[in-house]
Formats: sequence, structure tokens, C-alpha cells
Amino acid sequence: MKKLLIALLVLIILAGAGGALAYWYVAPDRKLDLSYSEIPLEERGLEMLRRLSTELALTEDDVNNLAKATIADHPQYSKDVEITGAEFRLSGDDRLVADLNIRYKDKVPMGLTLTYRLSWNNPNLTATVEKAQLKDVSLPADRFDDVVIPLGAQLPKLVKVKDVRVQGGEVVVSFQKPSLKDLQELLR
Repeated sequence: MKKLLIALLVLIILAGAGGALAYWYVAPDRKLDLSYSEIPLEERGLEMLRRLSTELALTEDDVNNLAKATIADHPQYSKDVEITGAEFRLSGDDRLVADLNIRYKDKVPMGLTLTYRLSWNNPNLTATVEKAQLKDVSLPADRFDDVVIPLGAQLPKLVKVKDVRVQGGEVVVSFQKPSLKDLQELLR
């Protein structure tokens, strides 16, 4: 009986240590938040028109702020998962990497890294998950939703996006040249 009690006690200690180790492993490496700065896209769009240019460059900080603003509006990812912090960075051709701090069931903090492919789906910039990781552990990418950045909704009506691409550490938004009818509406 004494051996059974000792074995049970050792098993409880090992289970507790394993749980603590798992909790420590999934915890975020750094503290992130959802604070962001407003990006004056309408002003930048009008300035671009004044210069007669058809391209607008968004820096990595601009993309970070736009994505954080979208998440801050709806931080509850699912019933059990809340996003508590995020940081976005551009990586290579049409890739966006998100470092996310989440809280599972209001108890367990976790640090995730998601790699997205960017695409333009008028009027939104859509980020589709290609790769998901919890530290060094790969997770199924199809378990995560796309992130929709309402880029087109923040631009003047006259401005219509043609394409979006990542180039030189910036997201370059190419616009359609306005038609004569569009220019007439601007003058009214």
C-alpha cells in the first residue's frame, strides 16, 4: 500500500511538472499589445492624385498599424481564443508574418507565429495563412482564418485599386488611372 501511495505521489508530481513545463513552453516570448496609430490613407490618396501618381507605398509600420486596428476592433478570435497582442512584418514576396499573443479560455497565454500570403480582393487586402507555428511546433494552417484589411474602404471613392504587391520592404498599392467621368465627379 505504501508503494502504491508513493507511486501515486510521484505520478502527481510528474504530471504537475509536465503541466508547468507545457505552460512555460507555449507562453509568449515577448509582450505585445494591440495599440496602433491611425494611418491617414485618405490624405495620402489625395496627395497621390495631386502628384498624378498611380502608386501608393505603405511602410511596414503602416501595414502593422492597419492590421492591428482590424484586430483591435474584434480581438475575440473565437469563443475560447482572444488575441491580446500582435506585431506584423513584411517578409519576401507577398508575405506578411504575424507574431500574435493569444489567451486561451482566459487562462493560458500563448505565442503564435503565422505567415500569410497577401492578395488583393477589392476593396480589401486579404492575408491568407500559409504557415502556423506555436514556437517550434507546426500547426495546420487551415485552422486559422484569413485577415481582411479594409484598405479600399479608407480611400476616396474616386480611387480604385488595381493591384497590391510587396516590394522593397513596402506594400505598393497600384491604382487604376481615373477615367474622364471620375474626374468630372471630382470637380462637382
